[in-house]
Amino acid sequence: MSRRINVLMMVSWYLPKDTKEYSANFHYEQAVSLSKYCNIAVYYPYDKQVKHLTSEMEKGLKVYRSPYKLERKIRNRYNMYSAMKTINREFRPDIIHVQVATEAGRFGIILGKLFHLPVILTEHSTIEASGVLHFPLHMYADFAYKNSLFNACVSEDLTDKLSKIFPKYKFTTIYNGIIVPKEVEKSRCYRVEGYVNFALVANFYDREIKGIPNLLHVIQKLKKDGQKIRLHIIGEGDFREEFEKIASELDIEAECIFYGKADKKKVYEVIDQMDFLVSASKFESFGCTIAEAMMLGKPVVVTKSGGPESFVTEDTGILVEKENIDMLYFGIRKMIKHYKEYQADEIRRYAVEKFDIENISTRYMQVYQEILEIE
Repeated sequence: MSRRINVLMMVSWYLPKDTKEYSANFHYEQAVSLSKYCNIAVYYPYDKQVKHLTSEMEKGLKVYRSPYKLERKIRNRYNMYSAMKTINREFRPDIIHVQVATEAGRFGIILGKLFHLPVILTEHSTIEASGVLHFPLHMYADFAYKNSLFNACVSEDLTDKLSKIFPKYKFTTIYNGIIVPKEVEKSRCYRVEGYVNFALVANFYDREIKGIPNLLHVIQKLKKDGQKIRLHIIGEGDFREEFEKIASELDIEAECIFYGKADKKKVYEVIDQMDFLVSASKFESFGCTIAEAMMLGKPVVVTKSGGPESFVTEDTGILVEKENIDMLYFGIRKMIKHYKEYQADEIRRYAVEKFDIENISTRYMQVYQEILEIE
């Protein structure tokens, strides 16, 4: 190859401009990993904070942001076209890699046609979240998948479901890349000695999606059984106070430790001291936290929420039916009894082999090169 190719990653969500927590965003982490093999820039067309197109180096990456207001549809589209003119002049992308069909994906396809650039797509959204079963989102997704030269999905479950909904198009599973955790520091002790300690990590943007109320009722049942447990809950959002109130009403305040928002370093530090991780979600397109816990050698108890069924095995954890308090209770109780029997090194080896972000970047580079017909 005579030169490094230029890849424009067009994303449907990204971190605020003034954030310090870039490691919490997998678009950023994947772009940084890809930058070892190609020139890459990120374009975020839905920024509600900026008033005009910005083009700055952010934590080592070139990031373009254009303003967006929900009620100004025509202006939003003009902003995207204007931004792409600038990006095309300054960065000269060889290929556009869009994220999520019904959001940035459909607009990235149009920009690709207008600027004569090939486009590939990675789908992160679950069927439920993306709304692709209904008009007009079904139409948007169909347009994006039809015109993308390669459609990747972040789990086997998502690949299977989209293949059935859109049988004319091909979908390929490429997991979200996870940075292999280095040796985790222990700045303080989070686990409570004399108890079984397990963690949940989630964003509390919805009351039901992450299954927190169900999990709290399970904790109450386990307490009544006489189980000595501590659930470490990492996360922030609009429903945190409600979840804390539920814990108080169920008389499990002592059993539930709420940490609030935490950076990736702290998340890893807490999980590393746990006996296992639990996820009670109604649906997950992938489940980054589950994969991260496995990379730390931790077994998991996970609801059959979509993505996790692709990679949670009998050797790495327990799968239970979603939205079923009894099944979640039996799954966690079984894990409490058997977590010491899981092989941490084997769980870690399996997860690194499957999710290592460098392997994922190599896979995407192969896709780019095949599309651009580069040897």
